[in-house]
Amino acid sequence: MTAALSGMLALGAAAAPTQAASTDASANVANEAPNWIPSNVPSGALACDLEPDVNGYGGATVTKSIYLRTGPSATCGNIYPKLLVDQRLGGWCVYENAAGNKWYYVSTGGQAPYGWIYGGNVSGESTIKSPCYG
Repeated sequence: MTAALSGMLALGAAAAPTQAASTDASANVANEAPNWIPSNVPSGALACDLEPDVNGYGGATVTKSIYLRTGPSATCGNIYPKLLVDQRLGGWCVYENAAGNKWYYVSTGGQAPYGWIYGGNVSGESTIKSPCYG
């Protein structure tokens, strides 16, 4: 047993199961999309790396050269390359956080990269109406 593993076990971490995983589909919810509703969507740094499965209609135009974010929060990481002013984005959905700020999940020309952009950095976003969660 490695020192790291014995340290984890000493801290109460569970060892890997020795039996095969259940084949019951209802028991395997880890592979399903999260059931987020506006009241339980993670916020701040916890919101990073969230990707909604909603692909609605609409679009927006970039008003400030900025990076897309990995989640609907200024604390989330940048997605490269940097967007250009007047670049057109395909809108998937909109999310309004607890502070009342709107974030849009978008694509660049219908393809990757996909990511989040704050509503204050785009224009014409009112066509993006599908909620990202709930």
